[in-house]
Amino acid sequence: MLACTFGCDAVYEHGYVTVAPGGAVQVSPLAAHLPEVDAYIQQKLAGRTLPWWTPAREPYYQ
Repeated sequence: MLACTFGCDAVYEHGYVTVAPGGAVQVSPLAAHLPEVDAYIQQKLAGRTLPWWTPAREPYYQ
């Protein structure tokens, strides 16, 4: 299923996005090299802040 293979976890695991302290999603320059990936990230993730981010969960995102 495409959603499982190409979702938030997949783009995070491949290094196309990261989560900054405070929960803001940051887009890696690597995403620009893959137009389909970049379009997905811009549409679904760019500019968002993760509501479930907490200081206690910060180590998970490192």
